[in-house]
Amino acid sequence: MNKLDIADKLTTYTNQLDNIAELMLTNLSNSDISKSKELDRIYFLNDYIKELSNGLYKLSQDITKE
Repeated sequence: MNKLDIADKLTTYTNQLDNIAELMLTNLSNSDISKSKELDRIYFLNDYIKELSNGLYKLSQDITKE
């Protein structure tokens, strides 16, 4: 597997993580969960997914620059 293949896979994983985060937010906005610790945990996980996605995207970009 060459660098471009790796970068493409990372980009795919980034897009999948972004899609999961968006689905979570959509479901949260449509849910009847009241403000609670569980809701805070879900928002934390959503933010963490976005952070991971951003890191993967940057790594993919760095790989293709080399």
